[in-house]
Amino acid sequence: MPPYPTSAEAAAFEWTEADRAKVADRVETQVVGAPADVAGWLRELKGAFGADEVMVTTITHDHAARVRSHELLAKAWN
Repeated sequence: MPPYPTSAEAAAFEWTEADRAKVADRVETQVVGAPADVAGWLRELKGAFGADEVMVTTITHDHAARVRSHELLAKAWN
C-alpha cells in the first residue's frame, strides 16, 4: 500500500465529483478531534453496540505522529 499523502499533498489535491462520491459516506463514520473528545465518542459507540473492544486506525503520513496520536488517545481513554 502506498504511503498516505502529506498534509500539503492532501491540501493540494484537486477533487473530482467521482472522488467526492467515493468518500462521502466515509466522512460520517470518522471520529476526529481532541483526544478526550475522541475517547468520549468511542465510549458512546462501544456502549451503544455492547462492544468488548474498539479498534482505532489513525491515518497520517508520518509514523511518529500516528504513534503519538495513539498514545494521546490511550491516555484519554484511561
